[in-house]
Amino acid sequence: MSTSSSSSDDAKPSAASPSNASLTSSLSDTLGLSPLIERIARGAAEREFAQRLPHEEIAELKAAGFGALRLAVEAGGKGTSLTDLFTVARDIAAADSNIAHAFRNHLFQVEAALRRADHPFHAKVLALAGAHKTVGLSFTVTDSPAAGARPTRVLSRLEWNDARGSYTGSGVKVYATGNLYNDAFVGTAIESREGKTVQYVLDRGPGVGNEDDWQGFGQRATGSGTATFESVTVPASQTYPPDTPDREGAAPWKFTFHQVYLTNCIAGIVRRIAFDAVEVLRGRGRNFYHGENAHPAEEAVLQAQLGRIRAYAASIEATIDRTIAALQRAWDAIGTDAEYDAVLAASLSAAEAKIVVDDLAPQVASWLIDLGSGSAVSRRAGLDRHWRNIKVIASHNPRLYKERFLGQNRLEGRLPPTGAFF
Repeated sequence: MSTSSSSSDDAKPSAASPSNASLTSSLSDTLGLSPLIERIARGAAEREFAQRLPHEEIAELKAAGFGALRLAVEAGGKGTSLTDLFTVARDIAAADSNIAHAFRNHLFQVEAALRRADHPFHAKVLALAGAHKTVGLSFTVTDSPAAGARPTRVLSRLEWNDARGSYTGSGVKVYATGNLYNDAFVGTAIESREGKTVQYVLDRGPGVGNEDDWQGFGQRATGSGTATFESVTVPASQTYPPDTPDREGAAPWKFTFHQVYLTNCIAGIVRRIAFDAVEVLRGRGRNFYHGENAHPAEEAVLQAQLGRIRAYAASIEATIDRTIAALQRAWDAIGTDAEYDAVLAASLSAAEAKIVVDDLAPQVASWLIDLGSGSAVSRRAGLDRHWRNIKVIASHNPRLYKERFLGQNRLEGRLPPTGAFF
């Protein structure tokens, strides 16, 4: 199912505005998600002001099947393309980037599972997604400052418990994005009976704790605090052999999805800025005494600023659309002779998009405040959240390293790293 582009030019007309601007795409209309997304958007600023976590909104998106969009209809999904998934995710990010961000780890696990659906571990992940549940992570914590250090396991060992007929394990994960809202958690560990590495699925239950102690100045409601796992129970039936190397595919760049997803979230925020900018300008009641018109909306300089915001927002969406198309081609090429080149091209495109979007998006957020002047700095209005959220998302993977790499790639042909930041 691929019925819509995520470009703002394809967004549905808004009855409240004579322009063609809209917060959601026609695809979200087709999937029946637009009313929910628009309701999420209306409450975003107030949630930010009240510091209320979006438990209800995320639960509604789960129930509506957002976390299962990529699954076949008969498996509980909608059979959408990868491109369509990013379209809807951007709509949600435009409504509330915290909520879109909180689904990232789950959606990546679903993508990984779709590639290897016959493996029992991945089949379990898909079954959870089809039941409209979401999975989080209980591994990948980097505890070494050394360059090139790889993540370590959170549940480093699963101890067999004869009395229970199951395993138990403990660990702590910091920056556990989305885990506050997830129903299950996945990871790898060493099991005690044979000393083998296993993959596991851990259901939320006794011993699973989440602290809302994330101190970022943006993306405050992503559930990115500390996750604790204290003597948690993992049934033997939910431990699985690890994937074998020959199942990993021909191309080693497996984490481009993460990077594209975050940049897509920023593009959603910028769409929201362009949407808010119209209301900010219309809502200004007074002009400065040295203005040229009685009403700010009639000021040519402010109309030009609105036009600049619109143009940059459209360009940012077009930039990420180019990268999403590259990632879709990479997905389509898996298992073919074209896989290596297509996956490499997607990784390079993701780096290019990140550099451009991370540079331009904060400027657009600042222009929104310029447009509204003193009328735009109310804490309750929360317009500053756009800049803060953009910068926090961008900081997950600093663009400076991407700039250096792209230069080295062009000069020397150096290939991208293969870890989770590319």
